[in-house]
Amino acid sequence: MIIKKIGTSQLGKSGGEADRTGGKREDETTSLETLRTSLGSGNTLGRGILLEGRYEVEQVIGYGGMSTVYRARDTRFSQTVRVCAVKEMFDISTDPNVRQDKLKRFEEEANFLALLNHPSIPQIFDFFPANERRYLVLEFIEGKNLETLLEERGAPFEEKQVLEWAVTLCEVLAYLHNHKPKPIVFRDMKPSNVMVREDGRLVLIDFGIAKNFQSEKGTMIGTEGYSPPEQYKGLALQGGDIYALGATMHQLLTNSDPRVEIPFTFHERLPQALNPKISLQAQTVIMKALEFDIARRYASVEDFRAALLNVLGRNETASPTLSSASAVSLRPAIAGVGTRDLNSDYERGTGLNFQTSGIAAARSAGVTGINPTTAGFLRPGQTEEAPTSSNPRRGPGGSNSTLALGGRQRGTASVEPETIGPPEDLPIATEVWNFACEEEVRSSPIVHNGVLYVGCYDSNLYALDARNGSFLWKSPTQAGVCATPCIADKAVVIGSEDGSLYAFETIKGQQVWSVRTGGPIRGSARFYAPMVFFGSGDQHIYCVEARTGKVVWKQRTWQPILSTPTIVAGIVYIASTDRHLYALDGNTGNVKWRFQALEPIVSSPLVQDNFVFIGSQDGHLYAIDTSTSWPLWKFKTGNLVNSSPAYANGKVYVGSVDGYLYCLEAKNGKLLWKFNTGHQVTSSPKVADGTVYFGGVDGNVYALDAEKGTPRWFYPTEGSISSSPAIENGIVYIGSNDNHVYALNAK
Repeated sequence: MIIKKIGTSQLGKSGGEADRTGGKREDETTSLETLRTSLGSGNTLGRGILLEGRYEVEQVIGYGGMSTVYRARDTRFSQTVRVCAVKEMFDISTDPNVRQDKLKRFEEEANFLALLNHPSIPQIFDFFPANERRYLVLEFIEGKNLETLLEERGAPFEEKQVLEWAVTLCEVLAYLHNHKPKPIVFRDMKPSNVMVREDGRLVLIDFGIAKNFQSEKGTMIGTEGYSPPEQYKGLALQGGDIYALGATMHQLLTNSDPRVEIPFTFHERLPQALNPKISLQAQTVIMKALEFDIARRYASVEDFRAALLNVLGRNETASPTLSSASAVSLRPAIAGVGTRDLNSDYERGTGLNFQTSGIAAARSAGVTGINPTTAGFLRPGQTEEAPTSSNPRRGPGGSNSTLALGGRQRGTASVEPETIGPPEDLPIATEVWNFACEEEVRSSPIVHNGVLYVGCYDSNLYALDARNGSFLWKSPTQAGVCATPCIADKAVVIGSEDGSLYAFETIKGQQVWSVRTGGPIRGSARFYAPMVFFGSGDQHIYCVEARTGKVVWKQRTWQPILSTPTIVAGIVYIASTDRHLYALDGNTGNVKWRFQALEPIVSSPLVQDNFVFIGSQDGHLYAIDTSTSWPLWKFKTGNLVNSSPAYANGKVYVGSVDGYLYCLEAKNGKLLWKFNTGHQVTSSPKVADGTVYFGGVDGNVYALDAEKGTPRWFYPTEGSISSSPAIENGIVYIGSNDNHVYALNAK
């Protein structure tokens, strides 16, 4: 539940009371009439309405997805003015099951609060039904929430202040997490749910989604940006509150709102990078709390609190669940910081620094000169300097190679080495054969039953003997072919710039059928028996019968499609240059969900372990939950991502126009290594037998160790390579814009 607070700075004051400036107080709340219009007729109570013959409504102070909060006066106290907060459940849902669920959650909140007794948690005074609605009467909190204070300030808070607040919030969370008979997980920690009283004390409000600790899967409830990864899957775990408090601290210290960012990308926005005043020790603690993997966060809020106190230079032994500090937010300034070395915590906590296992492996392989500033591998005797006449380039587009590990020097932005390309002593692969076509080979080859199929810009589909490259047959289209062939039963299917999808016999190459669309077909088709799916430049996604080519359905997008579909469990995943990734029902073509990137998408989706991985021309690789369409993480490269990702052993590989091939941890997007070619990488990598293969615009085919990223060999062609490799029986097959198809020994 998300509740928007309105004008909390003036709540509890009568309408005619003068403010501290001596002027008449201006009512900061939206008028009841305006709110009644925005929330819908009948959804707000008018001023003066009496509830239960006791609570007189004065004004609206907040509203959200399932409730409205009013300031009210308890008229039972005739000799004094007692102000309270009345929370009203309103519901316009037509589904009775949804209505029942909302009512159940509302009643759970009342029962939770009735059991709690803590100075930083509002007291509950009453709970009653009326007029088919439910009402909760709470202690009225005088003050402002942290989000309002941050907005008014317009700049980050001081580090010491935020650390003090966080210590207090850890104490409140510790009280909840240690609650008997069952722990309570708050699940919605964020600045707008933390009130600061006028005396400086903190109060945690809005327990509408708090629930008993459980590990069963349920519905994701919370606020995007603050909620941890496991909460998106419906898991209410104590470590989720640690993550959300870390996100809250990040926002208060940087004035960067996580709700406008892709979830789980705090590692791209380190606190020090956004606010240089933040200490390394504070950043270390925050980033450990924000670990994607719950097992790598603090084991408890007590541990989190201890780390915060260490940064503050304090060593308190009082129990956080009993300490009076839980009700006090501001303490006298204490100079100095803790003496414990937090560097190891930072290395474990951020996911952006050294991958020590990779370094150890590189050292064992004879790679030396690991530079902590660049976090890169240097060859023996190599220094960080730009290419010069004494440091010549090697091959069509490269010079000395650099393998850069994911990371930064602690507190220092990384500086990429300027040397590029393969090492001077890198072996050149052994060529098995090559075949000359008449024009560029941008198509990616496939191998089926000992035959290699590949398209060419000379308007032909070629069939070659995969063993020796001898010509078997070619079949013409009416324009160039850059798509990758697809085997559908006994036919090979491929699209053409002429706007048609063709099916040719695999044995002799005779045309079986063709389907005409209204634009060039540059993406590849995919067979999912008994249908073939593909996209067209006419802005449509097609489903046709593999046997006849008859169109079963087509679905409109809003820009041409260059992406190739992936079909998993009857769901078609395909992207469009309209910036969307689509998930379609394979039977009907109906859109199940859409995910929107910031720029066009030409990359093709990879589906693995309930994630969809896809690149975008906004420079990011995204990991998207297949069931919810929520982005679980994104990784930023230095330029467009036109390459399609590959997956192996928990890792995702993708190229970028910035010249790098990246290796990322699939579950959280952490950079493991990257290899610099010095030129664009639009080829899509393939992984086989512990080696990742790809081509570069520098004209080289590369083979890298898939675990460490160290180069094993390269092969120079005489043209740029946009084709992606196929690996079969120890042979790497790939096309080049030098008009040739190459077969290389994979070893």
